[in-house]
Amino acid sequence: MGKPLFQSTRMLSLIATLSWLFLAGFGSVHAQSDYPNRPVKIVVPYPAGGTTDAVSRLYAKELGDKLGQQFVVENRPGGGTNVGAEAVANAAPDGHTLFVVQAASHGVNPSLFKKLNYDPVKDFSAVGQMARTAMFLIANQKAPFNNMKELLAYAKDNPGKLNYASQGNGSPGHLGGALLTLRTGVQLVHIPYKGAAQALADIASGETQIGFLSYDGVAKGLVKAGRLKVLAVAASERWVNEPSVPSMAESGVLDLQVLSFFGLSAPAKTPEAVLEKLSKAMREIGAREDIKQKVLDMGLAPMSMTRPEMTQFINAEIDYWRPVVKATGVTID
Repeated sequence: MGKPLFQSTRMLSLIATLSWLFLAGFGSVHAQSDYPNRPVKIVVPYPAGGTTDAVSRLYAKELGDKLGQQFVVENRPGGGTNVGAEAVANAAPDGHTLFVVQAASHGVNPSLFKKLNYDPVKDFSAVGQMARTAMFLIANQKAPFNNMKELLAYAKDNPGKLNYASQGNGSPGHLGGALLTLRTGVQLVHIPYKGAAQALADIASGETQIGFLSYDGVAKGLVKAGRLKVLAVAASERWVNEPSVPSMAESGVLDLQVLSFFGLSAPAKTPEAVLEKLSKAMREIGAREDIKQKVLDMGLAPMSMTRPEMTQFINAEIDYWRPVVKATGVTID
């Protein structure tokens, strides 16, 4: 005696549903194991030619060689890194569009901008870190101080007479000066410029006295020419590339760090298997001695983290900069 028609129909429907779920799951797993199956775009939120661009291109090449697909750098500057960040936050979460996260988009901007069209935590999934860099406190050669102890004594004896140049409102140099005020209580006058080059030039000429800036080739040239001097690195310990420069901590200024970082993140909801494949590849690349040396040659410090470590790191960066930005009173619409 056969089964009633409705039972047979239900059985067929159940079999069809299970078959569809199996095939869909198999297809998803296959797609993830096959990743990447086309070129991967890495969005850099700065123009070509800078430090962020250079370290991103280094990792793009190595990831391409390791994973068998081309990793292409796309420079999308604008909005203080927000243009590139927003584009990737809204990209398909399949691992074929990545973003170079740094201290602006995933540290300062959540507090600096009144409105962001992306959430640095909810809209991104961490992949891995590449490197770190630090700001250095640079002074005019004729400034009446040669180290942090002398600078602080001068600032306290001459309140409001010590000025510092920055790359612009809300820039790392601006926040460095704000941190120095918060940590020591000295009164400083902020002089914002349109970029680091102009700020550096005016410190060298004596128009301004100090500034938190990158200690790059131009700055080193001005130090060698006797127009600038370096007082300290804005970090808790001496910088790997400049071991002769004292840190803020050993100079008596605690918890003053103006550091940036360079890592890769993907849009939220990117499959875990894809994220782990990328993360593993990045850690293996970063562990190589030749890669470490290339990063050091760029003036950067190599940096490697697991995905959970990077997520925790970014949350800490956002928390670190929030009170500093509030203290400056600067916001951007």
